[in-house]
Amino acid sequence: MRTSFALILVLLPNGISLAQPAEVNRILRNIDFEERRLGNVEDLPMHWSKVEGPGLMHYVNGALTTDRARDGKYSFHFELNGGGLVYRYDPNAIRVQPGAHYRVEVYAQTTVLPNARARLTAYFADIDGRLIQGSIRHSELYAAESENEPWKKLAIELSAKGDRNIGGGIESSTGDATNMSDSTAAPLDHSTTSPTPAYLVLELALLQPMHYAAASLGQRTLFTQDIRGSAWFDSLSVSQVPKVLLSTDKPGNIFHRGEPARLEVDVNDRFTDDLAAQLVVRDARGAVAFQRSGAMEMPAAQALGPGRKRLYLELPELPPGWYSASLVMSSQGKFVGEQTIDIVLLADARGANVMPDPRFGVIATDLPFDGWSELPDILPILAAGRVKLAVWSEAGDVQQVDSAAFDRLLERLQQLGITPTACLAAIPPDVKARLLATRAKTSSALGVSEEQKDLSGDDAWVELLQADTQTWQPQLAFLIARHANHLDRWQLGADNSDAFVTRPAMRAVYDRVYREFAALVQAPDLAMPWPAWYELDGRLPATVALSLPPSVLPEQIPLYIQDLQMPQRSGLTIENEKTGPGAVFSSASPSAEHRMAKTPRLSISLRQLEPEYGREVVIRDMAERITQALAAGAERIDVPLPFTVKRLAGDALVKQPQEMLIIQRTLLKTLGGSTFRGKVPIAEDVEAFLFDKGGVGVLVLWSRGGISPDGSRRSDVRELPLSVGPRPVRVDLWGNVSPVRKVGSNISVDIGEMPILLVGIDGAAAQLRASIALDRPLLESSFKPHTRKLSFTNPYRTAIAGTLRLKPPAGWTLSPPTFNFTLNPGETFQRELTIEFPYNSFAGPKIITAEVSVQAETNTTFSLPIALSLGLSDVGMQTLALRDGKDVIVQQMITNYGEKPIDYTAFAIFPGQARQERLVTNLGAGRTTVKKYRFGNVGNAPGGLVRSGVKEQVGMRILNEEVPIQ
Repeated sequence: MRTSFALILVLLPNGISLAQPAEVNRILRNIDFEERRLGNVEDLPMHWSKVEGPGLMHYVNGALTTDRARDGKYSFHFELNGGGLVYRYDPNAIRVQPGAHYRVEVYAQTTVLPNARARLTAYFADIDGRLIQGSIRHSELYAAESENEPWKKLAIELSAKGDRNIGGGIESSTGDATNMSDSTAAPLDHSTTSPTPAYLVLELALLQPMHYAAASLGQRTLFTQDIRGSAWFDSLSVSQVPKVLLSTDKPGNIFHRGEPARLEVDVNDRFTDDLAAQLVVRDARGAVAFQRSGAMEMPAAQALGPGRKRLYLELPELPPGWYSASLVMSSQGKFVGEQTIDIVLLADARGANVMPDPRFGVIATDLPFDGWSELPDILPILAAGRVKLAVWSEAGDVQQVDSAAFDRLLERLQQLGITPTACLAAIPPDVKARLLATRAKTSSALGVSEEQKDLSGDDAWVELLQADTQTWQPQLAFLIARHANHLDRWQLGADNSDAFVTRPAMRAVYDRVYREFAALVQAPDLAMPWPAWYELDGRLPATVALSLPPSVLPEQIPLYIQDLQMPQRSGLTIENEKTGPGAVFSSASPSAEHRMAKTPRLSISLRQLEPEYGREVVIRDMAERITQALAAGAERIDVPLPFTVKRLAGDALVKQPQEMLIIQRTLLKTLGGSTFRGKVPIAEDVEAFLFDKGGVGVLVLWSRGGISPDGSRRSDVRELPLSVGPRPVRVDLWGNVSPVRKVGSNISVDIGEMPILLVGIDGAAAQLRASIALDRPLLESSFKPHTRKLSFTNPYRTAIAGTLRLKPPAGWTLSPPTFNFTLNPGETFQRELTIEFPYNSFAGPKIITAEVSVQAETNTTFSLPIALSLGLSDVGMQTLALRDGKDVIVQQMITNYGEKPIDYTAFAIFPGQARQERLVTNLGAGRTTVKKYRFGNVGNAPGGLVRSGVKEQVGMRILNEEVPIQ
């Protein structure tokens, strides 16, 4: 039988309307500030009072106004005149029920405010009106960035849970209006268990930075503020809403192919039968992949307790990828809450996990302690062999948070073959408190007035240099000694920190902490963060945690790695397990210590691009970074953990995998345990990296972004001259596998800017391709024969024989054009080659095509491009051609890159016009000259080309190029 409702409308005498079905009283307050019709003639809305406190000026007030309104005629107007402004609603007006969940909303508008911010705050009070510690919740801070912005909704959700942590989690800000509210409300309750919430208290505020920003210098911090500014608040509502939590029964919300994607919906509310929901599932591009609306099937839900039910939502079969599922709850047509969960659908079925590769690691230092339990299930899916954990952080010392859970985690990681790196990311709060207390005691004994202030960031580390060792060393020593069997890799400071490079005191901190490690651990592996944008100096730690920001292009990564992998450095200072910090080794001292420590241990952390670059660009960039780092021989490659855990109100944990998890998994799983064999020349604009994995060739390739004739980025199907095994496959970055189509002796593959992996390549044939090269690819543009050496190596396990034919560019001559070879395993072929080219050859890249026929274990035929560059080593030229009416103006910039003056004749040629020449005489080393030409009355038809160049006045060197007319 269907239940009927009687709709009750009550007008309360304070501008509050209450409209609800009699059986479901969800809206507790709906404050619209339309109070004039109720007889309120005062400027101040009823039941609101101004809060006093630091930075809240007594002469600044709020008032009802008709200047702006979202609904009706009136709103609550806050006007600044320096300082901040806070108004509180009657603390005894809104009763709450223990265990219930509440949502507070208000709409705000502001003038353009550089510093001040509007904010909504809510917290609970007990039956005596005392603020309950830990219950304060703030909305986001808001200020308009431009005039006439629409009304902004500010919202808060909090649970009236009767224990110490009312809403769960960590408050959204510290040292701001939270403390201000504490100081102006009733006294805090300091009992061991928080009292039962009885009232919900609301505050509207327009705050200056002194109220919400972190005080980096304690009481000495100076904040800027806005002297003038306004904010308007309207349509404030308080509702009792269902507390809904979306989750799955899979670690990290990761589903393998064939596993049903099922969402668990936990509802905690006094009333559940009136709820309706809309489930919307979107893919990574934001497109709707699935949608379902209707009343929630509460009768079929599983009862978990009083007012708590669980039901299941089955998702249809979706393609592999990342998805975001949003559940929007409504009651009687009114929005009462929304929850979102991210899930990952993998392309392969569940099976044995791949052996972890010790070269690959994930950076989990931002993951809260609560999320660590998921790591043993997630890291094997990623095929990661290492993980960085913040054992010291602002959240505390892991030994004091949950030492037993940490012990279990280390044991599980050891069983999985995963090596943890313990990061001392920040001084724990208890150690920081002892440092402050020690400093205050010392200052008092010396008769010095020392301001008691918080130690933040690097200042806390620097304090170790002057502090009593007993304030911090025993706690660190206990951590090191307790876990010596499971932890042998450590890091001081967080990745991406530049403190150890920019602050000499931080280098002293590293030396101090290193000595503590050296006293307890043999051969300590203590890494120091080092950003790549700083030049590496002659004094390096034993282990360098090199951070590569997105500004370092993927193709530049090998340069940084090679710089640290140089065999020797003159005057290099390296922290060594035998000698400790400060031991100097020079290239002239062939001691055992020098041989052991001539290069530091290196781990590199790869940071991904910011989301504003676009999803596909971010994915492509990270895939190229991992490939380049692995090809450069990096022994430790760390990537950000593509997974987050956050705590919601009521202690609920929400797991959110990122799409990058799939990308990293595909690369780490496919390339794990592989060895880089070289770059393979395939086509002029294609990058191809060859890896060998247990005798199976894996090729990572992508287009460098060639431009199609229509001006768009090239992504097309190409026939590649590659030898493949019996079952070659193509794997995209999302793990989707498809067969490779063979076309005669070639294969057909769709190549774009997004990297792909070809698995099952004939690795030996690909290595042979990769080894074919000329010793010097630059050809001087002088008209005499050029001699180069052509070489390649036999990578097969047996002897090979065959023929190599060279096809030069049109008009060029190669001598000899054909080579016959017979090579034993590992033997190198090397022959001289003479190259000649015409007088009018244009400078720039040139391609010689090599056609190779090999008789080996299997006969192989392929062709490959050999890249050359035609130009002058000491002369550079840039030409620009522009139209000026019916004339064409040519500008030529000529630069001397050599070490002595040069004499050349510069020229420009336009079809149908006389050749024009200019003299370049005695152009000094490092100097640039500009030559201009004008070709008159050539017409104004678009397009056309101009040829320009320089010719040595005494000699045979010449440089030609052809440029389009703009």
